[in-house]
Amino acid sequence: MSTSPKGTVLILSTYPLVAPKHGGEVRLLNIKRVYENAGWSVVPLAVYPEEAYPKWNTGPRDVGFPADSSYRLFNGQNLPFVTDIASGAFASSEDGALPQILANIPDRIDVIHVEQPWLWPLAKALRESPKYSSSFLVYGSQNIEAPLKRGIFNDWNIVECEDAIEAVDQLERKAAGEADLTVAVTQEEVDVLTSWGVKNVKLLPNGIEPWQADEDAIAEWRQKLPKHPWLLYVASAHPPNFTGFAQVFGESLGCFPPTSRLVIAGSVTEHIYQVMSNTKWSTLNLSRLQLLFTLSDRDLAAVKSLAHGFILPIPFGGGSNIKTAEALYSGAYVVGTPSAFRGFESFVELPEVIVGANAKEFQRAVKDVLARPRAVPLQAGSQQSELRQSLRWDVCLAPLPAMVDKLKREKVRSE
Repeated sequence: MSTSPKGTVLILSTYPLVAPKHGGEVRLLNIKRVYENAGWSVVPLAVYPEEAYPKWNTGPRDVGFPADSSYRLFNGQNLPFVTDIASGAFASSEDGALPQILANIPDRIDVIHVEQPWLWPLAKALRESPKYSSSFLVYGSQNIEAPLKRGIFNDWNIVECEDAIEAVDQLERKAAGEADLTVAVTQEEVDVLTSWGVKNVKLLPNGIEPWQADEDAIAEWRQKLPKHPWLLYVASAHPPNFTGFAQVFGESLGCFPPTSRLVIAGSVTEHIYQVMSNTKWSTLNLSRLQLLFTLSDRDLAAVKSLAHGFILPIPFGGGSNIKTAEALYSGAYVVGTPSAFRGFESFVELPEVIVGANAKEFQRAVKDVLARPRAVPLQAGSQQSELRQSLRWDVCLAPLPAMVDKLKREKVRSE
């Protein structure tokens, strides 16, 4: 494999980048692109749970983590939601994936970029090899993971979880502390990482890929969607996207009139259906939903372009949400919880953005937005338009290659 003049970046993750869907995958794909656009050769390598991705959606160097592997156990126990924690030990072990990984990566690697802490043990194992001992280690932190893991355990009433939470906390502190460069998605998390003693931590926020809807697709979807104003929720099946959904609305979608709908798109769809089916007002709630499930990029662009507004019912979690960036970029109305705007605080004062701090406020905001005329498109060059352009991935991630170049220059000067 030939390398570029800049060198080679090995990207380690627990999800393939062949067909990115959820926010972490989309962010990492754009990190790959920004390295490539700056002149680096990029080699992605995922150690992924075999049951989560079909083989045709994986790359040539990606390694499946078998469901029956002994490494799936945590402290000898079959504990749910710990496959990510377990993947590092599997990937870095001689009787796990390490021999296969070593046989399939380039002989020269200048930068090892680890997205989320799970494969940090693999990065360290690689750098212990003489061949890769001079590689720089970059840690991409998408969340402060331990509190997020605790929230997931709590939502699923898993009580024997303290050791797992402690393991996550120790792992991410180790990754952030040992990396040559640590990257975070919000200023709040930069502050947390700094409080841990991390010296070289930088803010690179989440962004979006601008979309342009196909006119034929818009015409098709206009016939399928409500004729009166409706709101859109697009999300993946990540548990924080649905476990608190009903509570955000106070268990009732009565704030939507009978002529309107809350339109749900993405892999979160079936989970929202289940959540709202189990509420006291299930008949009313289901009558106010239009479920689209996972859409093609073409169809999703049309649906987003037609939406009167977006909702962001995110009760907790870490990092920041790409769906928030997409909603803000749209120029349509946005109704969200305070947690939904982590990392996007500068947008909260925009006239079409409404924050609902509790169920009553959230319901009132939905009613208010549905009664308004459609938001006026922004004029190109206006201050608000320029603020929205700052949400593009190419803008958000542009400083990353320069940061890595700086590490390289400093190393040359020190030799």
